[in-house]
Amino acid sequence: MQKVRIFISSIGVGCLCFSAACQRSVHATSEDVVAVPVQVRTPAVVERPESVMASGSVEGSETADLAFQVSGRVARVLVEEGQHVSRGQLLAEIEATDYHNAFDAAKAQNEAAEAVAQKAAAGPRKQELEQARIELARSGDEYQRMKFLVERKSLPPNDFQKIEAAYKAARERYQMAVEGTRIEDRAAADAQALAAKAQASEELKRLGDTRLLAPIAGNVSMRRIDPGQTVSAGTPVFSIVNLNPAKVRVGVPEAEIGKVKPGARAEVSLPSLGGRSFEGTVGIIGVAAEPASRTYTVKITVPNPGPVLLAGMVAEARIVGPARTKMLTIPAEAVVHDPQGAAGVFVYHPDRKRVYVRRIEVGLPIGNEVETRSGLQGDELIVIGGQQKIREGSQVLVAGGVK
Repeated sequence: MQKVRIFISSIGVGCLCFSAACQRSVHATSEDVVAVPVQVRTPAVVERPESVMASGSVEGSETADLAFQVSGRVARVLVEEGQHVSRGQLLAEIEATDYHNAFDAAKAQNEAAEAVAQKAAAGPRKQELEQARIELARSGDEYQRMKFLVERKSLPPNDFQKIEAAYKAARERYQMAVEGTRIEDRAAADAQALAAKAQASEELKRLGDTRLLAPIAGNVSMRRIDPGQTVSAGTPVFSIVNLNPAKVRVGVPEAEIGKVKPGARAEVSLPSLGGRSFEGTVGIIGVAAEPASRTYTVKITVPNPGPVLLAGMVAEARIVGPARTKMLTIPAEAVVHDPQGAAGVFVYHPDRKRVYVRRIEVGLPIGNEVETRSGLQGDELIVIGGQQKIREGSQVLVAGGVK
């Protein structure tokens, strides 16, 4: 009987030991969950001018496509693509021999026509008038003598008629000399001189058109001719673009075009230049929306010495409006991304002492922080330190940084 009691006692002691061991195991498991120390803070409230975001591309403030106005063989080409040229600089020439000859001929015809017009305006010379008077006097004397003879039947009437006709012709010539050139003759001479002058001017222009000059200052963006090549009139052979200042053409949505005013400041960033930013000014605001996109064209003038901005570069612009608005900002390092690339932050819940991911929409960088356009109310505690060691639902220990 005593042996049975000893056995039961042993079983009881073993059960007590097992129960204690189980309790120690439970306590050990709960103690294995270690809270991760993190730093948290609320989003900062920043007041900034209201702005409009828009994307577009860089273009020149002036662009000129150049073509010869006359056809011919190219004699010289003096510039290359990318080269900077000044206004009025000679770019290329066409062989001009034929145009020189045409101008010389037209110039001679002009001089001859002007001489005729001057002669018509001046009228007959004194010598010509005197000669006509003398001829009239001589014809008059002969006419009177022959008339005397014909009246006495001493001269045949046919012979007298010839003398009378010569007298009348001399009298008309004298009268014309006295009166001078007729008005219509002077007008005709003047008109011929004017036409000859216009022809000479046209030939001079055609001669000048054999030289192609730059109408604007800028850089040669296109060259399509070489010496010896035959070109036709009107065929574009050069293109010049003025990139200083540059124009950034962007499309502003209809809902935000009212925030854009002429002369407003704009910040332009270029992805192709590593996000480098440039200051600009709104110059032109379109008055008609594009039917497909319902956006209005806005041109931003950007100083561009160098040039640094090149035509065709993609640009992102932030146009500053007249009103001011409040926005929330958080440190850039607080933003995390999921496998799909969506932006979010870890929000600390004090009642649970855990963090959970909240999706947000990130806006513009503002100093060392970034704007949050949506997803936060402003009173959340955002993890700004230690977020690399936590995940959705992690238990954390706030170590500092609360604002």
